Amino acid sequence: MSQSQAERGASRVTVLALDRWGSVLVGEGGPPSTALREGESPDAGALRAFEEATGALLEELKLFRDGEASHHVYYCDPDLDLAELDAPEEATLRYLAPVEIDVAEVPDEARALLTRFVASSAYRAMFH
Repeated sequence: MSQSQAERGASRVTVLALDRWGSVLVGEGGPPSTALREGESPDAGALRAFEEATGALLEELKLFRDGEASHHVYYCDPDLDLAELDAPEEATLRYLAPVEIDVAEVPDEARALLTRFVASSAYRAMFH
């Protein structure tokens, strides 16, 4: 989701959903992301953002500690089939492999987050 300047100061959430090969689900604006609603917990916001972007309900999320207190980043490995997602009509979802991150057409902020995540011990632990 593209963020307005008003949303940038607000707490927000991003969900990094992986397939079995370690690729991350993204849309044109990067991974599913949204500003938290007033009174909404980060966990609930992450689940809502993912469902709004994909039509899918997640069962489990893990917190990725990325250092920015107002940005809650979660990850999971649901290995969802793109053909089975019920994304909004205008959404273009795809899986982005780690080797594609540097050249992918995603916003710079999303590229930086994805780069940090795939270099992290949290990401590596999922595949070893």
